[in-house]
Amino acid sequence: MEGDEETVSVVVPTYYRNDRLRAALDSVADQTYRPVEVVVVDGSGEARARTVVETFDAENPDLHCTYVAQDRDEGPQAARSLGAERATGGYVQFLDDDDRLLPEKFEAQVPRLDADDGAGVVYCGLRDEEWGEIRPDDPVRGDALERALRLDTFPAIPSTMLVDADVLAGMLPLGNRHGADDSGMKIELARRTDFDYVDRVLVERGKPENPLSSSWAHVEGRKRLVEKYADLYDRFPAEVRRTAVRQTYYRQGRKHLEENYWSPAAVASLARAAYHTPEDRPEYVADAVASVFGRPGIRMADRLK
Repeated sequence: MEGDEETVSVVVPTYYRNDRLRAALDSVADQTYRPVEVVVVDGSGEARARTVVETFDAENPDLHCTYVAQDRDEGPQAARSLGAERATGGYVQFLDDDDRLLPEKFEAQVPRLDADDGAGVVYCGLRDEEWGEIRPDDPVRGDALERALRLDTFPAIPSTMLVDADVLAGMLPLGNRHGADDSGMKIELARRTDFDYVDRVLVERGKPENPLSSSWAHVEGRKRLVEKYADLYDRFPAEVRRTAVRQTYYRQGRKHLEENYWSPAAVASLARAAYHTPEDRPEYVADAVASVFGRPGIRMADRLK
């Protein structure tokens, strides 16, 4: 990862999404900041994205573009690790192939990483295709480890974050925590450096066809994450672990009701979420009670919030 300290290295894992990949790459070319390099890691196993990257490279001679074809898909963390190892810049931007950067992202974030306050991660707000503009009421700044363990750092996600390359180098290869890759990466970053936040919407997040964040793999991944970092959780007040567990059971209960009109497993999961809630317990108890009436009950509870 040695190279020009002023360069932003953009690592773009892609997997059979050429239609969105080009828009993501164009958003990199539109950055007002230079120098920038791009590393595209293609997990299709058949070099599906090669022509897209070669065309983009030819049309943007001011950007150094590297194409890496994997023999098979090994997941997003393996692709990110491979791209980061090929990167030469002093800053690393992970960009999902269905997301887009707004033009001033690097110009706004690089000075924060260059400041003398010790932050090795700077993130920003985002605009979601489904949910609209998202900016946190209580942004994570400084020591972010407790918030990362609570699984409460949104909208700090790979596409909104710009990371100091030296900090990232100490984490490679990135751990594969299927279903909870992003949360695990943020815990590891928070163990090594402080976070900072730019209060601007600088990323447009796409809506994937099958988002991992709404899958069973995401629920199970969060459970494994809490188990993996058990010793780390023990260093913090019990409510930190309870918050992470609460959110996991809550997602599990909602997932059951997405798939079933009525589900005893949903009632049990939401009851466990209420049990583990260190604050705002009435709201979670209300959801648990509403779930007894199945999907209509939880929808009514949502409307009353």
